Amino acid sequence: MTEKQNSPENGQQPNIQFHVPPELEYVYRDVFNVYVGAGDVVIEFGNLHRAMPGHAGISNRIVLSVAGAYNLHQTLQQALQAAQLQLQKNLQEQNQPATGTTS
Repeated sequence: MTEKQNSPENGQQPNIQFHVPPELEYVYRDVFNVYVGAGDVVIEFGNLHRAMPGHAGISNRIVLSVAGAYNLHQTLQQALQAAQLQLQKNLQEQNQPATGTTS
């Protein structure tokens, strides 16, 4: 179970606990389309056709409110920045010379 950390003081929804079943399927997608309307945002996910270069098939369509899309954008940006910082830290640690001495 995971918690989404938000606070009502800054205009966000209160903490929500998410239950993620262990058998939840992971689905990998190559491409996406985004359509923004007056009240909602539609994101379509799909995969490139191997047999027909330059073509893709849409497999999933997700509809979000505009506020939900902004929240997704902000959350994804923060997660990617944190992952990039961690990756840079790991690379720096790997490239540092050993500080021990041998006798």
